[in-house]
Amino acid sequence: MAIVDDIRSNSISTLHLSEAPEDYFAEIKTFVDAMAANTSIEKVIFDKDFLSCAVGTERADIVSSLSKLGNVKSVILRDSLLNTGVCVTNLAKNSKTLEELVMENCLLQGTPNDFKLLENAINGSPSFKNLRIHDCTAPNDQVNLANVMESLQEGLNIDVSGDGNKA
Repeated sequence: MAIVDDIRSNSISTLHLSEAPEDYFAEIKTFVDAMAANTSIEKVIFDKDFLSCAVGTERADIVSSLSKLGNVKSVILRDSLLNTGVCVTNLAKNSKTLEELVMENCLLQGTPNDFKLLENAINGSPSFKNLRIHDCTAPNDQVNLANVMESLQEGLNIDVSGDGNKA
């Protein structure tokens, strides 16, 4: 529970979690509540086993909790399955200070409408500046990540690597 105590006490500016969630806390709610009260974290990195070992609803709760961080500027999500509509769109839509979102080596689940909602959330954010999507796979042939992000080019630094349904 040391990391939850660090989050609660506002003693860290970068939160980097790589192990399975149960290695850090017993209940997701404990983590989510600590995140909601934090004002010191500016950068978050979730990679390796952290998100990939969480079940769907827990993963959504964890990613959504990032939007409650009062000063978060950069979020890096790696090595996971991410529900675009529930997780990523809510993060972009609800975070008041998020400037950069990086997704690497992720399977991005969602319908074409979910990706449109993500576009709208990013376009509607006054703070958002950078979006990087690397080695991510879209859910099906109906979603081409490069095309989805094309409308975001104006006013943002967009970096999408890959081709077709893989970015």
